[in-house]
Amino acid sequence: MARKANKTGRKPAKARKAAPARKAVPVRKAVARPRAARNVVSRTRPTTSLGAVGRNARRITLKPDIYDGFRIALGYQVGNLVFLSGQASLDLKTGAVVGKGNFDAQLKQVFANLKTVLKAAGSSMEQVVKVNIYLTDMKHFPKIVDARGKYFKRPWPADTIVEVGALGLPELMIEIEAIALVGGKLIG
Repeated sequence: MARKANKTGRKPAKARKAAPARKAVPVRKAVARPRAARNVVSRTRPTTSLGAVGRNARRITLKPDIYDGFRIALGYQVGNLVFLSGQASLDLKTGAVVGKGNFDAQLKQVFANLKTVLKAAGSSMEQVVKVNIYLTDMKHFPKIVDARGKYFKRPWPADTIVEVGALGLPELMIEIEAIALVGGKLIG
């Protein structure tokens, strides 16, 4: 016997037979299995003078905090990592540009700022794992290579260098942001 189509043009579905009842299966208890060792620097949660950071992000500040006027955090510590905003050639006390028109002076000030902010975060240049370097002119690349040898040691941090059209202020020629460890060291 043919089924009659409804208003939508579809045929009604056939009625299905009820499935037989299944037996209840007992729930297994979870068995703790040993995990394979992972290649990590530290399994402990870092502590700073402010106490355990845990899963929170602790804002890194200086007094005065010139970055606050730009509505930017100097950086954050999350677990045993520190994420820094780009450090430019600014006097961290006054906010004035240091070394206008002088790349070497700006480079020196940027690395001095990195050291200061890393120290405030409980880290150091020896614990930097990654830097992003922004240049307004790639002709300064050889000076960056020399600076990496002066300010960093083996194992070298990972590095990205990009030429940009401009930075936050027209006088700035270089900016460096960094990621670093707190309470650990680079292995390699």
